[in-house]
Amino acid sequence: MKTKITRNALIGLAFIASLFMIYFGINFLKGVNVLKKQNQYYAIFDDVSSLLISSPVYVKGYQIGLISNIRMVSPNPMRFSVGINLEEDMRITEGSYLEYGTDLFGASMATIVMGASDNYLQPGDTITGSRVAGLMDGMSGVMPKADSILVRIDSVLFTLNKLMSNPAWERSIEGIGSTVEQLRRSSAGLHNIVGSLEKELPEISSNLNAVSSDLKEVSRELTEMEMKKTFASIDETVDNLKLLTTKINSDDNSLGLLMNDTRLHDSLNVTIETATKLLEDIRQNPDRYLSIKVRLF
Repeated sequence: MKTKITRNALIGLAFIASLFMIYFGINFLKGVNVLKKQNQYYAIFDDVSSLLISSPVYVKGYQIGLISNIRMVSPNPMRFSVGINLEEDMRITEGSYLEYGTDLFGASMATIVMGASDNYLQPGDTITGSRVAGLMDGMSGVMPKADSILVRIDSVLFTLNKLMSNPAWERSIEGIGSTVEQLRRSSAGLHNIVGSLEKELPEISSNLNAVSSDLKEVSRELTEMEMKKTFASIDETVDNLKLLTTKINSDDNSLGLLMNDTRLHDSLNVTIETATKLLEDIRQNPDRYLSIKVRLF
């Protein structure tokens, strides 16, 4: 009988111990340390996306507590109250606020930004809260673009695969190989031609120099011949001009008399004047001259 009572007592003690362990475990997961006194504050948020219970709370990178609970306090507008369990010796100044975000792996973490006041809030007081855009929030906007890029890459790869499987591609590759071989042969031929020219360049250069010298000599001779002819023509023209000038200044020719003797000039003027008077008389008295014509004929 005693053995049976002892077994039942052990079962009861084990059950009670299990209850305590479950209680402590649940509170630990909530961020509540039942063995250590903590101060609890509250923060009001409009959005608690990705904020989880037991998320760590930091001040300037140092963890000072955990998020203990999240509950809705107003459906319209929708507002949430977030409980914060802090260490007993940790006090929050007036003007402080709580902000949270997510890290690279999507885990949430909250940070208390202390106010500049020297007055402290009392446990149970409420502060404002805000959500900070994290790296994953930026990635959410990038993912649709990444999906679009992946679709385009897949389309390009499909097109390339289709081109590579086309028999015309193999023929094109063979044609390119044939073209490259022809270019190689042409290059070899040009190399041989250049080599031959390099060997013959000294002789060609000397021949060009000789031809250039001959051309210079011929050009010089032609220049001298043309200059001699030009000077001879100029001398002849000058002599003719001298002769003409001499005859003009001389009185033994008509041109000289015309230029130097005024009597010929005066005779010409008298003759022209007489002819003018005769023509004028014929125009005024045509009958006189017509009667003479009848008598004669």
